[in-house]
Amino acid sequence: MEKELVNKIKDGDQQAFELLYRRYYKRMCVFAFKFLRQEDLAEEVVQEVFLNIWKNKAKIRTNTSFQSYLFQSVQNRSINSLEHEKIKKNYAEVMMVAYQDGFNTENTDSLLNQELEQLVYSTLENLPPKCRKIFIMSRFEGKKYKEIADELSISVKTVETQIGRALSVFRKALSAYLSVLLLMLVK
Repeated sequence: MEKELVNKIKDGDQQAFELLYRRYYKRMCVFAFKFLRQEDLAEEVVQEVFLNIWKNKAKIRTNTSFQSYLFQSVQNRSINSLEHEKIKKNYAEVMMVAYQDGFNTENTDSLLNQELEQLVYSTLENLPPKCRKIFIMSRFEGKKYKEIADELSISVKTVETQIGRALSVFRKALSAYLSVLLLMLVK
């Protein structure tokens, strides 16, 4: 029965969509609430998921369980929402400190620099020892990949791989600050 409804949705049948929406909406809201701990936000996430399903109805896969697809979609959207809220919270904290200090750009820059410096060093400390050593030699000591490879008796390709891994870790760790920095540059 569920597969038939999904096929009808793929063909643009609004009644089939409404039926599945009514069938799963409350259950998905409860599921989203487990992640978000805010009823309004949970409902918003579930509505976004259903809206996205309707917009992309032609791409719905009928070979998997629609319920499993819904749970996965709600979970992913909830996690994305949490990450977005974290970024907004970081920005709000920075702005609050800035306003408390009379929105002195110097103070804001100093606060951001301190936070970023602390995050960079803690991220650096969490890198595997070999990766950390190679990254420090490259980025802090200014050595070329070939010099590092010769000094450590490894291939240039190994150096490139380790630098790539380190940069990936830094990208993830600093992603929340990218939004804040971009917003401050716009003002």
